[in-house]
Amino acid sequence: MIQSLQQYLEERLRSEGAGGIKADRFAELAGRLLSTGILWREFSRPEADLYDDAAQCEQLLREYFAAIGFVLTHDLDATIFRLYPPGEGGDGDEDGVKRPKARLSREFVAAAIALRFLYTEALTGKRELVNEVLVISLEELSQAVVSLLAHSLPSSNADRLGLLRELRKHRIVRFNDGEGAGSMEMLLSVLRPVMSYVSDEALEDALALAGQASAVRLARTGERSSSNPAAADSDPQAATLPAGESAIAAAAPVQGRLL
Repeated sequence: MIQSLQQYLEERLRSEGAGGIKADRFAELAGRLLSTGILWREFSRPEADLYDDAAQCEQLLREYFAAIGFVLTHDLDATIFRLYPPGEGGDGDEDGVKRPKARLSREFVAAAIALRFLYTEALTGKRELVNEVLVISLEELSQAVVSLLAHSLPSSNADRLGLLRELRKHRIVRFNDGEGAGSMEMLLSVLRPVMSYVSDEALEDALALAGQASAVRLARTGERSSSNPAAADSDPQAATLPAGESAIAAAAPVQGRLL
């Protein structure tokens, strides 16, 4: 059985693309996608070679992963492959493919949405974009998360660095792991794949929900202030109503393009 499967793969590979991908290279591509979940052509020269070879045998890779419940997607515009593991009750139908859900932290979702917003600003000329890269400080990201979603980044440097490494794994940001990593002064390069990682719909829905929650918060604060100014000033709930929680929760059951 193992031999017949090997023969089938070799036969298919001879007809895939230019027919130049060998079985050992196919195994390397599959292993890389299983271990990292992503291939982005612009990330590095070695990853560009992997991406080009994966594109040669894309259909066979799709079938291979589908047999074990995974979903392989290919964003041609961003030149990026993403592999999604099996999930409960896949959601989001795109090109006839039902995509599995992924479980990400609220901090990750909030940061990804904020980064998508900032990158969109750069595309519209509000920020400087150089070679499709937007450079910001971690402080700017923190301010965007707070102002857009009424959320916050982790409080400790170590936790912030862990979040940034997770974002980097998904090719959303690039940064140096040197001294000062995780501090608010560190610089981040926001990368082009953020546009395909966070969909337009997810960004619009999250911002709309956050805006609605913020309006409710302001209305409640105004009501308390008019009826009892002293009580409004002393009521911690009036000041800490989580305006962004519903927006982040709505984006959290990520699928397809993840958000």
